[in-house]
Amino acid sequence: MYNLNSWRSDREADGAALLKLCPVRGAQVRILSPPQIMIRRSADIVEKARALRRKKLSFQEISRILKIPSTTIRTWCYDLGIDRHESLRVNNEYRRNLIRALDIKIAPDLNNISSESARLFAAILYGCEGCKYPATTNVSFVNSNPKIIKTFIKLLRKAFVLDENKFRVHLQIHNDHDFKKIKEFWSNLLSVPMKQFFKPTITVPKGKMRRRDYLGTCTIRYIDNKIQLRLLSIFDKFVNFGEVA
Repeated sequence: MYNLNSWRSDREADGAALLKLCPVRGAQVRILSPPQIMIRRSADIVEKARALRRKKLSFQEISRILKIPSTTIRTWCYDLGIDRHESLRVNNEYRRNLIRALDIKIAPDLNNISSESARLFAAILYGCEGCKYPATTNVSFVNSNPKIIKTFIKLLRKAFVLDENKFRVHLQIHNDHDFKKIKEFWSNLLSVPMKQFFKPTITVPKGKMRRRDYLGTCTIRYIDNKIQLRLLSIFDKFVNFGEVA
């Protein structure tokens, strides 16, 4: 079969023969580039490119995914009429999601970690967001993000043998909040009975800016100074690279 290699060999042979016929010192014979060959793509590849474009990915991003020149992608998808600015927004979000997914596999499943690991993670969270000794003499963790509060109390329950009656919850809410509904939400989220909630602190928000889906700032307390000291001791060693301060 005659292919590109055969074509190049023939051209090199022609060049050598030409030098024999006309031996000029320093003469160089330029081998012409092989003719461009059009690569036909399967209909499946074309449709895959069009499907990605319908998701508003850019021509360059589709090119990177399919390993096909962006000019070819543009030819296949030009008729779809995707707005350039919308494509840029979606494409940027797509790339951000790729970055987010890079290290997500190292995050442990909190349902399957040991009590020692739970103690470490709880200590790190507490060292960042918890109240410190001696200003407070019990475990007191404050945050307005329900996911962070839920994660901390879940880790705490897995790390230590606790008396559920020692939990207390205090909420700081806005004057336009429905305290009963907010209280029910946090009670269900944390699995702490409403009878163990303190009277809330009610504030009047300042300015025109309002946080969407704000459900108050929650302080979860566990009345035990020993557990607080254990958590802070682990955190101190952690932030001092293993050296006890």
